[in-house]
Amino acid sequence: MKRKRKFRFIISSLLLSTVLALIPSENVLAAGRTYVVDEDDNLMPIPAAYEVYDSIYNLKEYGTLSHPQDILLDGTDIYVADSENNRVLKMDRSGNVLQEYTEAFEQKLKNPCGIYVDGEKNIWIADTGNLRIVVIDQEGNSLETFGKPDSNLLSETFAFDAQKIALNSIGNIYALKGANLMSIDRANNFHGYLGAVEVGFSLSRLLVRTFGSRSQIERTMKQQPASYSNFMIGNDGMIYGVLATGEKNQIRRLNSVGNNTYPEDTYGFSIRQKGKKELTKPFFADITVADNGILTVVDKNTGLLYQYDQDGNLLAAFGGIGSYSGTYSVPVSLDVDDEGFLYVLDYSAGTVTILKPTEFINLVHQAVTLYDAGKYAESKEYWQKVAEIDSNYALAHQGLGKALFKEGKYKESLDQYRLGDDREGYSQAYSEYRHELFRKYFIWVAIAAFAIVIGFYKLICLAKDKAKIWAQTAQMGGDLR
Repeated sequence: MKRKRKFRFIISSLLLSTVLALIPSENVLAAGRTYVVDEDDNLMPIPAAYEVYDSIYNLKEYGTLSHPQDILLDGTDIYVADSENNRVLKMDRSGNVLQEYTEAFEQKLKNPCGIYVDGEKNIWIADTGNLRIVVIDQEGNSLETFGKPDSNLLSETFAFDAQKIALNSIGNIYALKGANLMSIDRANNFHGYLGAVEVGFSLSRLLVRTFGSRSQIERTMKQQPASYSNFMIGNDGMIYGVLATGEKNQIRRLNSVGNNTYPEDTYGFSIRQKGKKELTKPFFADITVADNGILTVVDKNTGLLYQYDQDGNLLAAFGGIGSYSGTYSVPVSLDVDDEGFLYVLDYSAGTVTILKPTEFINLVHQAVTLYDAGKYAESKEYWQKVAEIDSNYALAHQGLGKALFKEGKYKESLDQYRLGDDREGYSQAYSEYRHELFRKYFIWVAIAAFAIVIGFYKLICLAKDKAKIWAQTAQMGGDLR
């Protein structure tokens, strides 16, 4: 009987080991949950960051959205580029259509892909199918039109099929055309491309160009850089863009001369979706930046929304592909309102999902905003509340560690950095704590050291005197004992 039990135990152990070996080690994400990642890039569930507040899908007499491409919020109004229906819609927050725009300059819109509303409430439309940008007022009256810019830098075959548009504070136009972000002035003069992504060095490409045949060389002569999929201009005047095909540095923050100032890193994460053998890599389709500087990007491949601060720290990842509330089919665009509500546009389902921030993520946002503003004591209070809700939220402990470090409480910050797995912060705090201890006990250490030196000197002198006595006694033939 004992042998049978032992045999069954061995068989069970082998079966369990086999099953565990077959389970993929990569991240597996349950759609609809909220996550962050730890130091080893493992997914860590956290409290919900957003909840579904409403969904816009039935537009009554205006039908439904058909493959919409862009969404924009302006005050209490929602603008949607309803691309396949060849129109732009203006709606209120309840989804009631206030205005429908279908033409400009006596020409029907054709596959409009991008929208922008300027300070005068004029509507800029990337009329992609008609190879133009048009400007209309709120009543639909035509104001301006922009075609292919005048420039010797653009070839005769250049097609001005801009997909997204925006204006900066001085009225310059930025248009996304394929992989490139174009800069154009109001006189329709082309000023060049902005924020071009550098193409990295490839040894294999160099070898092909050096030793390959003519056809091989021609195939490798051009390596396309990672292309932009969308962009926006933040309240800080910076251009925030996302790369569609890049595997790292997919989020970019461009200054006035086009240099990326956002931390270089790999954003998003590859996950194993249900029913798929291969990992699904992120494909960022759009980005929005709230007034407090919090960035949210949407991944059309996985349906995930990622939220980051200005330092590139992941605050939360949520959403996913699915057919139930809080998931999407093909999310392609998003925007945020003044209250922090997110509006997610689904290309395939033709819906606008409105997400309401939870208390948890509001606390995180307040803590991040206060810390970035230099209000470290105030931020500590909010980080403590976050940690009370989720003691495993590493960013809360890192935030507490930073706040305590700024207050000069290095011992306490050490403990928080350890809980937050922040090795760099821990190292800095430890260095300061060590110096603090040294400064605090320097006098006593100096006195002790001086006493040790004096004592050591006295011992040496005593040993010398004793040695002399022994030597004299030995010469006199005395007893050394």
